[in-house]
Amino acid sequence: MAVALATTGWAASVPGLYEAEVAVDKDTQAQRAAAFSEAMGQVLIRVTGRPEAAAMEETADLRRAAERYVQQYRLKPDGNLWVAFDSLALDAALAERGLPIWGAERPAVLLVLAVDQGGGARFVLSSEDEVPDRAAQELRDRMTALANDRGLPLILPLMDAQDRSVISFGEVWGGFDQALQTAGERYGTDAVLLGRLSADAEFRTRWTLYSGDQAYRWTGGLEDGISGTSDRFAQRYAVTTGAAVEGEVGLAVHGVSSLEDYGRVLAYLEGLTAVRSVQVRTLRDDTVVFGLELIGSVENVDRAIRLGSLLGSDESGAPEASAPDLPGMRRVLLSYRLSSP
Repeated sequence: MAVALATTGWAASVPGLYEAEVAVDKDTQAQRAAAFSEAMGQVLIRVTGRPEAAAMEETADLRRAAERYVQQYRLKPDGNLWVAFDSLALDAALAERGLPIWGAERPAVLLVLAVDQGGGARFVLSSEDEVPDRAAQELRDRMTALANDRGLPLILPLMDAQDRSVISFGEVWGGFDQALQTAGERYGTDAVLLGRLSADAEFRTRWTLYSGDQAYRWTGGLEDGISGTSDRFAQRYAVTTGAAVEGEVGLAVHGVSSLEDYGRVLAYLEGLTAVRSVQVRTLRDDTVVFGLELIGSVENVDRAIRLGSLLGSDESGAPEASAPDLPGMRRVLLSYRLSSP
């Protein structure tokens, strides 16, 4: 799966979360069954956000019966078997097992990786090289593949004149992180992952993840940089059905001034992983109150919305003042304002 990002505000929509490719020797029934199982393991890791998901006892039957969830498959010219699973059926199976589901809207991460190869060879990894560099290309391919494995939207800096005014090897290596934290603004990313990779330390890397006002630091290999970042975001944004709220939750959206606005908001809310169903409850002036039935928590919904750009914070007052209480609905707990296109 190659991650082609559709960036909206601070989030990226990651396609192909339920797809995988597996190498096969021959296109036989036995080979396909084994490939389906391996592909299911890859997808489970990506969709749950848990690296252990492919080996958990709770998912053993899903891997054994992977073919039941296959929606499409085809043998590619390179000999790989491409598999796409039924997302709705697989989500339902994960929910039955109490496992988290991490939706397609995920925090985009700018990777700023300073590399000391020894012998005076130093560089900051960029999205492309001015002069072809085999070592840089191999490292770029490696980081991209690791991010794809976890469904993590990863962006590399261009390292053009604008970037070089903020990002330099010395700044990254010396730990002058304050200026580097703003580097993600150019690329519309939610977080900045800084890495310091040294050949002298057997290519161990010092990692720092900046997300909002939080900073996380750890040391490990290249894979640990991606897995550490993905694990932290999955913990925050993945939805677990055990946290579901009973009854409808009210969500008010202000600034809805046209039928097009209404359609955009409704489609957006229906697409949130933590939302099972959406009903329109009241319309008053430019405010629409929706009743949401959740499979996750109110916090799951709020975090997902804040990650995107369609709905912004509402400064008009307390959420419960947005609309009257309605039968069967908890008070209006969430209130937002539709952002300008």
